[in-house]
Amino acid sequence: MTEETANTPVQGAESEQQNVASNGQSGNTEQKPKTLNDVLPGEGTNLVYISGMLQGVQVDCEGPIEYTRKLTHPQWPFVPALPQYDPSKCKTPKFDWGKGEWVDKSEEAKEKEFNDLKQTVKDLQADNQDAKGLSQKIEAIQQGQDQTTVVLGQLLPAVQQLSQFAASMQKQATTNTDTNKEGDK
Repeated sequence: MTEETANTPVQGAESEQQNVASNGQSGNTEQKPKTLNDVLPGEGTNLVYISGMLQGVQVDCEGPIEYTRKLTHPQWPFVPALPQYDPSKCKTPKFDWGKGEWVDKSEEAKEKEFNDLKQTVKDLQADNQDAKGLSQKIEAIQQGQDQTTVVLGQLLPAVQQLSQFAASMQKQATTNTDTNKEGDK
């Protein structure tokens, strides 16, 4: 009889063992399982995107993946899943490590970039034409100033003669006035 009791499981014990094995918990209390983010201290996030060469394979944007540390800024090849590093605005994202931002490598993005560059070239050519026009206008103004300087140089001796003539006339008028005053006495 003792053999029978040793091999007979206690009712409910089997389900308890399964619960412990599957959840690591005993009893009926349900707890939310902890995540790595709950355990890691500090600011930032432990969710990252991967962008870079890993073991000879180019990975442009994979994730978000849970990482063993929290990040607040990109650390090659990991980019934290934070709002300022959100790759969702790109159709085919790839992280530009030099600029510190996601860039879109899709055909549409390349076409838009090409069209933007063409427009920039047109704008620069228009600016160059405007600059040439302004340069010609400045040259015309400088020529006008040079001509004015020549004319003023020619007028200067005439003005000096006129000034001397006016001074001699004033001197004569003063002399005549003095002579007339002496004659009145």
